[in-house]
Amino acid sequence: MIAVEDSEKIKKLESQISDLKFELEEARAMSQEERQQRVFYQLISEFAYAWELWFDPDGSIRYCSPSCYDLTGFSSNEIIRSVSIESLLVFETDKVRFNEFLQGALRQSLVSQSLEFRIMTRTKQIRWCVMNVRGVYDQQGKYLGVRASVHDISRIKTAMGHISALEKGKEFEQRNRQRLQNQLELKDRELVSFLLQLSQKNELITKVRNLVKENVRSSSSKQKAVLDQLAKVLEAQKQVPVEWNMIEGQVEKLYPGFIERLRKRHPNITSKDVKLSSYIRLGLSSKDIANLVGNTPKSIEIARVRLRKKMRITENSRLSTYLFQI
Repeated sequence: MIAVEDSEKIKKLESQISDLKFELEEARAMSQEERQQRVFYQLISEFAYAWELWFDPDGSIRYCSPSCYDLTGFSSNEIIRSVSIESLLVFETDKVRFNEFLQGALRQSLVSQSLEFRIMTRTKQIRWCVMNVRGVYDQQGKYLGVRASVHDISRIKTAMGHISALEKGKEFEQRNRQRLQNQLELKDRELVSFLLQLSQKNELITKVRNLVKENVRSSSSKQKAVLDQLAKVLEAQKQVPVEWNMIEGQVEKLYPGFIERLRKRHPNITSKDVKLSSYIRLGLSSKDIANLVGNTPKSIEIARVRLRKKMRITENSRLSTYLFQI
């Protein structure tokens, strides 16, 4: 027989279990509701018509909506990874004004919360935009940065005649820009062609030297004398090392500020990493780089893997693609 005291304890435990089950079901319901709300607000953000941004108090981009692609031609990831929107997109003569406006927004010291400015899209089109900003705070009043909404107002500006002055010199500007672009592309091709020829020459010298060494032992005395003489000539014509100062200067001409931006974004990389990054930026393969620096393709591949880790590049991204965007 169960004692009365034990019976009371059992009833009490059953009551507690029932309460816990109720609390668990209630917590599950709340959790489900929170998940649904997160999905709901995520959909609102991801499918917003305007280009939506969230800047942290230090000015870094915390969020960028995918709709930026329709306006700028750049993906949200490219914009987030960029040094700044100002350097990537803002039209040259509007950069100072844009930067002052953004800094004022981050300091919460703006009188007007709107700014009209121009951007240069990925396809080199000029578009007028208006950006409206507002400070973001959590429930405790902590400052979380600035939310910004950017709209394309190019058609309105065109209708009002604000772009007419630009249109007059647009054809000349485009021709001049195309001429400069063609010159850069020609210099790029010339440099890469020179490096590839040098790489192929170094590779050929190495192959012939190894072939001579292999045949010396099995050759007759007369043939051996000729091969020895040939080996001496090849030794005198060792692989031609490429001068880094020349490469660095050409890279700076072709991609102004690339090395500086690379060091600023990744201050932990070494001089060898900078050289390897520059060769990759020029579009050279691991085999070509190995022949230029007197190394093996395998060692270059290992160096590339280490460089990816230093730069914290995900497995889904290519190192060359990342460097092309710097």
